[in-house]
Amino acid sequence: MATQDSFLAQEWTQLRLTPSLVSAGMTAVEPSGIFASIKEAVAGARGVAEAFKANGALELFAALAADKSFPALPDLSTIMGKGSREEQMENFRTTVLARVRSAVELVVQKGSPAEAAAYRAMLVDVAERAANAAKEGGFLGFGGARVSASEESLINEVKKAAGFA
Repeated sequence: MATQDSFLAQEWTQLRLTPSLVSAGMTAVEPSGIFASIKEAVAGARGVAEAFKANGALELFAALAADKSFPALPDLSTIMGKGSREEQMENFRTTVLARVRSAVELVVQKGSPAEAAAYRAMLVDVAERAANAAKEGGFLGFGGARVSASEESLINEVKKAAGFA
């Protein structure tokens, strides 16, 4: 079983930030305005909180939930890179998926199998919750789809990066 002491400071920060990056990635893949973005961010955060609660018996999740410090945020220009908006969004997507793979690998190496399974499930749940939080492509709440093709694609990529496919 893993505790905060099982990880280097940089690794611990990565474990804490990866769920938020997944949620932000889902918001970025299909931008729908400020209110939809807020709904997606809140849904992702709610997924993390519920995963912490549901897996509180696992040392890793208890330690993650107990850590109330503010982690250093990654440099946005490093994540986004240079280029057109489309290129920056692709860079962001690539970074999110790389962080998912890396964070899962850390938990697999240093945590228990139950912790690794729960962490993987949390990342996918965050992606699905964020995608389902707001309709995409509608006008004033009419029409549109609950989950766009771009969001569905990212969900599938998160599943694969987390080791589910």
